[in-house]
Amino acid sequence: MGVLWKLEPATAAKHRLYQRYLDAWWPILLQTSQSTGYSRPRVTLLDAFAGPGRYEDGEPGSPVFILDRLLSHDAVDRMHLSPRRVHLIFIEKDRARHEHLVAELISRFGPLKDLPVRVEVRRGEAGRDSLAVLNELGAWGNPILGIFDSWGSVNVPLQVMSRIARNRSSEVITTFGPNWFSRREELNADILDTVFGGFPDW
Repeated sequence: MGVLWKLEPATAAKHRLYQRYLDAWWPILLQTSQSTGYSRPRVTLLDAFAGPGRYEDGEPGSPVFILDRLLSHDAVDRMHLSPRRVHLIFIEKDRARHEHLVAELISRFGPLKDLPVRVEVRRGEAGRDSLAVLNELGAWGNPILGIFDSWGSVNVPLQVMSRIARNRSSEVITTFGPNWFSRREELNADILDTVFGGFPDW
């Protein structure tokens, strides 16, 4: 697969769902409670299969629309954005796609260090590096939304997603193609056990 590829209709539909979800998620997590005056000290979004930032015909990839929907949200003035408080982490394994993503984000939003939120674009593997980056940025104990949206396959250990899901006020979204189950006899059983938590679970 090249650096860019066409946006498939199913992916476009999925992105619309993500956008609607995030439009509700950001203000819920970031606005100050009117009843208690409480504001969460930190909120982190992790997109662990970030991709190159756009598709062949110019449609935005998930990191671009995630950041754009946050910065242009109707409630942004009440969210108290700051680089200490709001962290967006984008992980991409492929070197060329990682470089394209960085260039795409800078082209759309300007220097990342000047944004009102902290944006970390890392080259790495979702399963291997997600927890390490969350550790580094001090995400634990505060809300995390982990998005593990791979290209139809699954290669993230269940323990990674479980660790995030057990964190306070956190959620995990993961996608995979159903052909993983129909083709499972061709796959390494140890990998399946790692991804789905062992035979009794998957």
